[in-house]
Amino acid sequence: MDATDSVKPLVSTLLASAPFDVQGRDVGYLELDEDGEVAEARLQRVLAGHQRASTSLLWAFEARGERPPQPGNLRVLRDGAGRPQAVIEVVESKVMPFADVDEYVAADLGEGDLSLNYWRITYGAAFERQCASNGWGASDFMPVVCLRFRLVYPRLMGT
Repeated sequence: MDATDSVKPLVSTLLASAPFDVQGRDVGYLELDEDGEVAEARLQRVLAGHQRASTSLLWAFEARGERPPQPGNLRVLRDGAGRPQAVIEVVESKVMPFADVDEYVAADLGEGDLSLNYWRITYGAAFERQCASNGWGASDFMPVVCLRFRLVYPRLMGT
């Protein structure tokens, strides 16, 4: 049984009382290669409505043998201890060079001062560390997956 098979019953249970059909959807965990403290901070930003986007290296998905999430996919977010806490629906998925990520994506990440400069410095350093530890070549042209999403559990459709 793969990760999608094991998480689908969880998502079905979480969304059981909501008018949201899980059938036919790609369902899984949002895996971002982060430690517990970073995962918890991200979860809190998402639950507060401050974060509506995510960026990660395409190579990280490929290294796990995965495709990046696509619009309509559902992803479970875990807290710092690894427990499922929220479900998001991907509304946009784009792959672009690091240098092409724009200020709108940076602002939707909900971090720091919400600026593109903050994103480039913070994520540039994180991506460089990730590249170095995996033998990938960091550059302005490294492929970045930019996801936009909406929270569907615990607050379905903004309610």
